[in-house]
Amino acid sequence: MIMAAIKDAAIMKIPNWISLLTAALFFAMIPFAWDGFAVLGEHVLVGLTVFIAGFIMFALGWLGGGDAKLLAATSLWWTWSDVVLYIGYTGILGGALALILLIGRKYAPVWLSTSSWGYGLFKEEKAMPYGLALAGGALLTLPQSELFKVALGN
Repeated sequence: MIMAAIKDAAIMKIPNWISLLTAALFFAMIPFAWDGFAVLGEHVLVGLTVFIAGFIMFALGWLGGGDAKLLAATSLWWTWSDVVLYIGYTGILGGALALILLIGRKYAPVWLSTSSWGYGLFKEEKAMPYGLALAGGALLTLPQSELFKVALGN
């Protein structure tokens, strides 16, 4: 998740390998947090549901392709109650990010807005590195998630 945030902030893209690795690590985690087929099915259903929602948001131009893929891959890790928490955290962090970008685009110093990194972040009027919010939401959700609790034996 940290790599997704760094890549999205730096180049406004989340490479496919990050989403694929996130999904693969979920399936690698299953033996360590096995809680039955019903729970596994719930995780997969959450992931598929969020994948469909992300695809729709991408098609409507509300979300970038990399963001939609990362959102779906990350959602495999959650149960229904976890995904509500994840979406809440991500929404709050996304709103804060939007405010920072709005203020930064108006008041960023010239040296920052003309640097290669700052230019993409502060001068691109329509782009927002939402991978930052997705990563932050995931990192805040994981310690409270059902999968994490089961893996720790709680």
